[in-house]
Amino acid sequence: MNTTIKPALEALYSELGSDERVFALMLGFYEAMARDTMIGFFFFGKDLVAVSRKQAEFLLRAMGARESYSGKSPAQAHGHLAPILPGFFDRRARILEEYLRTQGISESGIVAWVTFEEAFRDAVLNR
Repeated sequence: MNTTIKPALEALYSELGSDERVFALMLGFYEAMARDTMIGFFFFGKDLVAVSRKQAEFLLRAMGARESYSGKSPAQAHGHLAPILPGFFDRRARILEEYLRTQGISESGIVAWVTFEEAFRDAVLNR
């Protein structure tokens, strides 16, 4: 991970205040993606609670709230899915931004989260 984003992610965790809040946000975000007409098909039949929990654990590690993460890498986690095109990845980022705004997250927090997610673009698209 880019070390310049680490302080911003730590500040975001301080803003959010708890692991439970991170998980709740992640679940709401995944539910929003599942409802989306462009990318919702990726989530059909998926256990959104389980997926959200793993993704939250990954983010919590990046935020410095957890010492380790035992799940799959982004490329491995997406390897079994239909090809993820750049437009799909862009749509996901847009949904994330919009969702976080509806949840009252600060602009600096939104930028930190979206920047973190963007760092995995190549790994997810070129798996």
